[in-house]
Amino acid sequence: NRQYVLINLLEAPALAFVMAFFLRYRTTDHGAAGQYVFRHNDNIPQYLFIAVIVALFLGLTVAAEEIIRDRKILQREKFLSLSWSSYLVSKIGVLFSISAVQSFLFVLVGDLVLGMQGLLWEHWAVLFTTACFANVLGLNVSASFNSAKVIYIMIPVLIIPQLLFSGIIVRFDKLHPWFASEKSVPWIGNIMASRWAYEALAVAQFTDNDYERLFYPFDQRMKTANWKKDLWVRELKQRSDNVRRAVDARTAGSPAVAQDLALVHTEMAKEVQGLKGLRFPDLELLDPAHVNATVLNELDSTLEILTQHYRNTYKTAERSKEDRIAEMTATPELRRNYFALLDGSRNESLSDFVTNKNDVNLIVESNGELVQKSDPIYVIPADGGFFTAQFYAPVKQLFGTYMRTLAANIIFLWCMTLMLALALKFELFPRIGQRLASKTRQ
Repeated sequence: NRQYVLINLLEAPALAFVMAFFLRYRTTDHGAAGQYVFRHNDNIPQYLFIAVIVALFLGLTVAAEEIIRDRKILQREKFLSLSWSSYLVSKIGVLFSISAVQSFLFVLVGDLVLGMQGLLWEHWAVLFTTACFANVLGLNVSASFNSAKVIYIMIPVLIIPQLLFSGIIVRFDKLHPWFASEKSVPWIGNIMASRWAYEALAVAQFTDNDYERLFYPFDQRMKTANWKKDLWVRELKQRSDNVRRAVDARTAGSPAVAQDLALVHTEMAKEVQGLKGLRFPDLELLDPAHVNATVLNELDSTLEILTQHYRNTYKTAERSKEDRIAEMTATPELRRNYFALLDGSRNESLSDFVTNKNDVNLIVESNGELVQKSDPIYVIPADGGFFTAQFYAPVKQLFGTYMRTLAANIIFLWCMTLMLALALKFELFPRIGQRLASKTRQ
């Protein structure tokens, strides 16, 4: 069908051009349109998110009628004992091929119009994987209903949760308390393909661009040290002062003191385990039954040592970064090249998103521990969990090995796609629908 092929080839680049054209924001100088600079385009995070939704939508629509359209043929072939698996493999193969071309054309046009450099294949890998997930989801929908009208009604029903629980429309710590999480992504977000795809795009765009590759290690050490010395140590000192006042007043057994001591014990245990060479022998004495002025003095002394350690860490990383910048701006030509690299690679609006720059709560207490809310893009998940990592984590741990978020999220999206493919092979959703329909009739 030439019309079908033509529409499928043109809709992705046409959507990309329209989106990118309207999102190609330029700063204005005295009312006149200024020169376009990628770094100052405030719409890059929105573009990445809409690109994910477009990939889901295209993947769903291209697959929505594939099985229901062949229902009569499939009914006839049942009597011939033809292979259901071979039929599905052929359908999936064709749909994946279409999605590969659509995703490539979308990324090619969108990146070109918006001036996104050096990450075309990373963008394509994420959007192609997302579209493949949507292809198999669409085949499941096509196999589960007997009316094309119902199928196309279902598409918005499937897309809306992807919008809501992606982590960008509504933050995961602002959801209903049953689902919200201060530290990690809640389960409702982890089952959404849009959450994995958008996070992969945002993290890759920020950490893997040509500029940030040079400075990310320095920034990571600086941001971590800054949070530790300015917020984390200050919070523990405040808890220590609370306990000291309770010890002096002989009220160390109160629930509030027990809570403060449990928090300090948890945080100091993590620090002793994570920071090589740090010793705090009085760790097990941080409980209401054993705490005293001597233990608290030792705690305060250790916190002072940590403050000095992180101050030195910050200064060393800052000096190294400044030396690197000085090398790159030593001559007027090198200086021009440096700012061209900065303007063409880094995006300030995306930086605000992945660092939670606009969040006023930089540190919160959750489940008996302190959680860093600022700069999640620089925080290495400490608990070793894949699903318990914070949103915008730079790496995730899989099978005991840290892996870049881009690769980890793509792998998980393919696992979700495989699960949907198995559900399609065994006709899981049609059987569930038939069972529910029979119960309703009864």
